[in-house]
Amino acid sequence: MKPIVFFILPVVLLGVTCNGSQEHSGKPNIIIIYADDLGYGDLSTYCGDIPSPNIQRIADAGIKFTDFYVSGPVCTVSRYGLLTGNYPQRSLHGLTSALMPEQTGHLDKTEKIMPAYLKDVGYRTALFGKWHLGNSRPEYFPNFYGFDEFIGHTHGCIDFFSHVYGSLGNDWYRGSEPLYEDGYTTDLITNHAIEYLSGRDDAPFFVFMAYNAPHYGKSDPSNLPGNTLVLQEGVRQGVSYANTLQAPEAYIDRFAHVADPYRKYYSAMVSSLDDNIGRLLDFLEESGQLENTIIWFISDNGGYSETLFRHASNGMLKGQKGQLDEGGIRVPALVCWKDKIKPGQVVSQPYANIDLLPTLLDIAGTGPKETSLDGISLAQVLLNDKKPERDIFWKYHDQKAFRRGNWKMKNDELYDLSRDISEQTDLSGTDTAVFEELRAAWNETAEKLEKTTNH
Repeated sequence: MKPIVFFILPVVLLGVTCNGSQEHSGKPNIIIIYADDLGYGDLSTYCGDIPSPNIQRIADAGIKFTDFYVSGPVCTVSRYGLLTGNYPQRSLHGLTSALMPEQTGHLDKTEKIMPAYLKDVGYRTALFGKWHLGNSRPEYFPNFYGFDEFIGHTHGCIDFFSHVYGSLGNDWYRGSEPLYEDGYTTDLITNHAIEYLSGRDDAPFFVFMAYNAPHYGKSDPSNLPGNTLVLQEGVRQGVSYANTLQAPEAYIDRFAHVADPYRKYYSAMVSSLDDNIGRLLDFLEESGQLENTIIWFISDNGGYSETLFRHASNGMLKGQKGQLDEGGIRVPALVCWKDKIKPGQVVSQPYANIDLLPTLLDIAGTGPKETSLDGISLAQVLLNDKKPERDIFWKYHDQKAFRRGNWKMKNDELYDLSRDISEQTDLSGTDTAVFEELRAAWNETAEKLEKTTNH
């Protein structure tokens, strides 16, 4: 395992990096690494069986969260929560479920997202990877919502080698224009991010690295690349597709000892992701930019641990992607910031991805007050070892859940997660006062969201 090593520069070079970047009046650089469908029990960092030495470097250098949640158990919903700082029930145009190609859901132009807030205070902004928040019109692409640069895809998943969405064709863009380039998408996302960070610019940066790994690919069944394992084939709205696991051959060989072919290919995809994060960390270290950069690693939701050949693992957690069981919404989350966040911490207080926006705006010294967003600032958690309590609300289709302290209400059930992380013993019939308290809190939150949203 390679640790993150920090170098002390000579006094004459204080505040100046190897590529000319400088300290930015106290504003840190920000990188959010968003994995896709990564299970809670996959990484060795979370006691899983897939080695993750580079992701572990982030944990060693900062905070590992054990009870970190996303705003919903699927891609679109989770990304809405992350970038807006609000529950997805506030969406004005149908971003409360995973967008499909024929759907027109999108961010409203009145909905301000993370890059736009940060641009207001001098950040340059870029998204490399997955968008999935609307693409039915060019003006719904990310470069119209505050990202200065965008290279990536707009649908929920693509073929890792050919960059198509099934038989629908190419889904790889620069800005809102189609881009055709060779390469495995996990590598391409890292390549473009490093190229962007190599530029000389005095402004602080916000880079959203939204990897599509290890989400399955969406391949054209009539033109399957090599190193592809098919999970499922079908046709939707006239588009033929094959859901596939795909990885470069060297990574598949790395897991030759794994008998289950689906777990083998999936492990190869996760390992490639980890290596690419290592490339990013090495570049930041060598260029001197690690000194003033917050790095936050999160999965967008749980993995497929029950269906599609159970290729992912959510460890001891019940349920999977698409469900409000812990396996659908509790995710790996790690953050580091050299000399600001104390290394080697483990935080078990429940927090959520909607908390990132108010946290980063708080640290940058600007932005809306916490009361204007559903998320809360975690600046005190990161910097002062304080752990404020917060409730967390979920609604996804006909499922509902609410967490307060160690208690979780899920539909008509109640669990004490401090004693029952796997949600096996329903306590709604014995701890009735707690159940009624959480149900009332869920109803109150749902009513508030309904009143403040114009659907």
